Amino acid sequence: MYSADNSVHHLLWCILIAIRTAEQEKPFTSETARRRFISNWLDTARTHPSFRGMNAEFTSLRQLLETSDKSVSVDGTLDVLLNHAFAAEHCDLFRFRSALNSLIQKGWRLAVCRFPENITAELMQRRRDRRKHALQLTRTENAFQPTGNMVLPVTFQLLLNSTAEISEDAEIVFHMEGFQVVVAHLELALDNRRLVRTLHIGTTSLTTNEWNPRKDDIWQPPSNSISLKKESYH
Repeated sequence: MYSADNSVHHLLWCILIAIRTAEQEKPFTSETARRRFISNWLDTARTHPSFRGMNAEFTSLRQLLETSDKSVSVDGTLDVLLNHAFAAEHCDLFRFRSALNSLIQKGWRLAVCRFPENITAELMQRRRDRRKHALQLTRTENAFQPTGNMVLPVTFQLLLNSTAEISEDAEIVFHMEGFQVVVAHLELALDNRRLVRTLHIGTTSLTTNEWNPRKDDIWQPPSNSISLKKESYH
């Protein structure tokens, strides 16, 4: 089992617990009242550390409250979404794509390098701007089965700015999605402004022939970073 902080599953579970607790104390008089309660709960919850970085999810839930059929209790819809989210969070490919989407939201530029001989050219082309780039060296279709299970680790080369402050966006994102992250010990300096860091992403379910990192080599979040422990909120 992996840490599922900031997950859709966790958010939906908290909403349903809050609804059912409130209804036990004082039954809702109408579906409008129920949706108003959820809307107010979302206003409070979105500032909670457990849901940091989930603006898109909160927006989607508000749209659901406003646009779905108000003659039908929204509880049932949330239950269905909860079940789908739970299944999706146990799919390696879904979590991998979720991590990539998180990087895009943080301003990263993503690209897949399909041929090893093109890696140097791809990096040199992208070093001209100051944005962060993640160059995926392992094809997604090779790393994941059609069922979504991971069968090969995925290697990235990250193009970063050379600054005093270490950027670990990618490490944190993949770690929070339940992957093991191994960072290559050496970084390549392209020039005095840009450097390349190599990341390997895997899971404990991979065979030892494909993925067997030493415990000390698996990246862990800094001790002074935001706690990644899952919390409930209701």
